[in-house]
Amino acid sequence: MADRTVFLDTSGLFAWVNARDPHHQAMLALPRTEGTRLVLTDYVVDEACALFLVRGIAHRRKDLLRLIKHSKIVSFFWVEREIFWEAWDILERFADQPFSLTDCPSFAVMRKLRITEAATNDQHFRTAGFVPLLG
Repeated sequence: MADRTVFLDTSGLFAWVNARDPHHQAMLALPRTEGTRLVLTDYVVDEACALFLVRGIAHRRKDLLRLIKHSKIVSFFWVEREIFWEAWDILERFADQPFSLTDCPSFAVMRKLRITEAATNDQHFRTAGFVPLLG
């Protein structure tokens, strides 16, 4: 089977760790699909940790960080200067859209790595030309 690379967004990461999330089973199945590799950024991890705090489950952040650190299928992409400025350009080009400064580096990384699918329920990914797999 051909390799498949999927971008792992905040909502996908949250669903993967949180059994109460409606997309939890889909997220458990996705990384088990043969040849699937997940890519995420430091911005996504930061946003996910903040989400856990806001949702009142800050104690689960250690599970999240452990999952990322020890996963054999998750690749970490650090947002550096080049990606940041490309994200800035995306934010300006889509000024009419409510994209966050986590969304735009995600889009830039996806373009750079030629990833078309995202483990997310965030429809901003669809607006930016990608396929959200969770909704």
